[in-house]
Amino acid sequence: MKKKKDKNKIIAITVLIVGVITLIVGVVFLVLHLVSAPALGDAEYLVEKGSWQLQGGECEEMKCADDTKCLSASSEAMQSCNNDGVIWTFTEIGKGTLTTNNHQNDYDFIWAIEGDKLKIETSWLYTMNNEYTYKLDQGANTLTLDENIVFVAAE
Repeated sequence: MKKKKDKNKIIAITVLIVGVITLIVGVVFLVLHLVSAPALGDAEYLVEKGSWQLQGGECEEMKCADDTKCLSASSEAMQSCNNDGVIWTFTEIGKGTLTTNNHQNDYDFIWAIEGDKLKIETSWLYTMNNEYTYKLDQGANTLTLDENIVFVAAE
């Protein structure tokens, strides 16, 4: 009879110890979760950084048809021959402006993110609807469209 009581006591103490350890681990994870900064979604991050400038180096690879600035925002024509002048500014979720010539002309656009697609409707001389497959690297501050158009967050 005494062996059974000792065995039950050992099981009870073991369960108690495992429970206390589980409780401590749970409290640690709760505290870490409460004190960690909330991760920003892609849309919030685009707005937080504001302006995104076309990264240099694409001009040689993607020339405009007549070696002048391309005015279209399509994937094929977004390759401005003056990369420094292409700036997209995400002013708030769903709205923004863009320029292809260092703000000599600014154009309004509306935007949305659906899955891995960035949809942009730009008010040029006419309305343009574009859809890009995008990848946003918050650590490197880069926005990559269609795997070959790279924007960096402007300082």
